[in-house]
Amino acid sequence: MDLPQDWVSLLGQLDRQVSSGRLSPDTAALPELMSSYDVPGVSIAVGHVSGQVSAAGFGVLAGGTSTPVTASTAFAACSISKHVAAFGALLLVQAGVLDLDADVDEYLTSWHLPDRNGRQPEVTVRQLLAHTAGLSDTWYRGYAADRAPSLLQVLEGSGATTTPPVRPTLLPGSRFRYSGSHYSVLQQLMVDATGTPFEDLLRTLVLEPLAMADSSFDQQFPHQRPDQVARGHHGGGTRIPGGWRTQPELAAAGLWSTPTDLLRLDLEIARAVSGSSKLLDRDLATQMCTPQIPGGSYGLGTELDDRAGRRRFGHTGSNVGYTCFSYVWPNSGTAVAAMTNSEDGWELLVSIRAAADRRYATTRITAAPPADVTGRYVLRDDYPIDIAVTDGQLTLAASTQQPVVLLADPDGRYRHPDLDLEVRFVRTDDQPYVLELRQEGVTQTARPATEQPE
Repeated sequence: MDLPQDWVSLLGQLDRQVSSGRLSPDTAALPELMSSYDVPGVSIAVGHVSGQVSAAGFGVLAGGTSTPVTASTAFAACSISKHVAAFGALLLVQAGVLDLDADVDEYLTSWHLPDRNGRQPEVTVRQLLAHTAGLSDTWYRGYAADRAPSLLQVLEGSGATTTPPVRPTLLPGSRFRYSGSHYSVLQQLMVDATGTPFEDLLRTLVLEPLAMADSSFDQQFPHQRPDQVARGHHGGGTRIPGGWRTQPELAAAGLWSTPTDLLRLDLEIARAVSGSSKLLDRDLATQMCTPQIPGGSYGLGTELDDRAGRRRFGHTGSNVGYTCFSYVWPNSGTAVAAMTNSEDGWELLVSIRAAADRRYATTRITAAPPADVTGRYVLRDDYPIDIAVTDGQLTLAASTQQPVVLLADPDGRYRHPDLDLEVRFVRTDDQPYVLELRQEGVTQTARPATEQPE
């Protein structure tokens, strides 16, 4: 398969400076960026909910070799494994095997989640999926194949395990904290609830129904097709000894896949959200793509972005030796996935994702008439925000700061010209507008001063 001509053009003019979200004069073609960041291989796929998918590979399986990356080359899918595992877990919820809001101890039989005093805290399946269970902060680096511990050893922190035992370290449900440990517990829970090895369970639940034929959670998968697997590389181009690492934490980081296969999953989620999936019902898909913490940017195994010009969902990933992303821009019905065999691949991937943002992101917010939103809003008692119209432009004066002109976006949001700050005005029915501030992916709400208690 080949990429469509518009994507050939996009990859010939990628932005090196993507932080603004707008194309800068400093552009480079994909091969130049691959050389700059010492990325030996990249694979990219573009698809649509109609079923059309195009894909292409660039570069080589390993630095210093000539075997090319193709559309069917498998890469480590890293934390996109969580996205796939979450879809499988929701299918078990739909089948009545799991309950999203049940205590995980109802399903765990081979291991239980103790706290430091041996008590068993109440943690739900939903909290595991949403990274709100407050479990040990872990990132899984993988192991040499002959030194990999079992999942139970990972949970217990025993044997050759290089991560701490899985324990509650925050109040369950109190906040979001991304950690692979949540998905290790989810993996054991799904195995215990079904009596089926995880790699077999996900193959039956997800991979086969979605025709993800080049994907597997089986850690023997890359050994069975070595000529079709991209070797991982550290920063600077140094190869990973043995080519790749083994991940016993399958649900968190153990999937092998291709961009084409990853798109099949994300496009199915997009169809499910619209009510047209034959696998997952609309309610569960909607929950998958809804922030589980107010103002947050993570659903049930899904990264979410609803900023102006960037509305998308999906997941990113980073393992030792690999980086990747797979996203859907739902308003356009288009998805893009890209995978690299380098730890330095992320800067390149961000440039590719920014090109997709510019092409596919649309928004759903209508502009609030400026005259209707002027006045004082209160973020908290000691932090008022004054909105006014001055010389025909909307201005914001926060607390003791001087007023600044807000720059309008076509979708009805406003930007602060010097800060990472987006502003929008929201109301329901005939209620007064509230002011939403979004900074670094976190949304805060300021209410009209007239609503504050005296």
